Amino acid sequence: MKRTLSRLALMGVVAFVFLIDVPVFASDSDDRIESSAKKSYVFKTYLKDSDVDIKSKDGAVTLSGTVSEASHIPLARETVASLPGVKSVDNNLKM
Repeated sequence: MKRTLSRLALMGVVAFVFLIDVPVFASDSDDRIESSAKKSYVFKTYLKDSDVDIKSKDGAVTLSGTVSEASHIPLARETVASLPGVKSVDNNLKM
């Protein structure tokens, strides 16, 4: 009986730690994606005067806001899509 309770307790702790770690990792990865996009050459050079908001959740990135030139819409999308950890890009940018 004691052994069974110990095993259940251990399995509960392992499951709890695993469930806690997954969102933290996803959040770190999402923060890194957002930061990398903002620090990229394209965003610092071509999109510096644009109002682009970058949000990432579990690697799914959403771009919103405005850009000054139509060519900047696909440029922003391709830049973000090429970053490590990005699974998809929802491009809602407007001119």
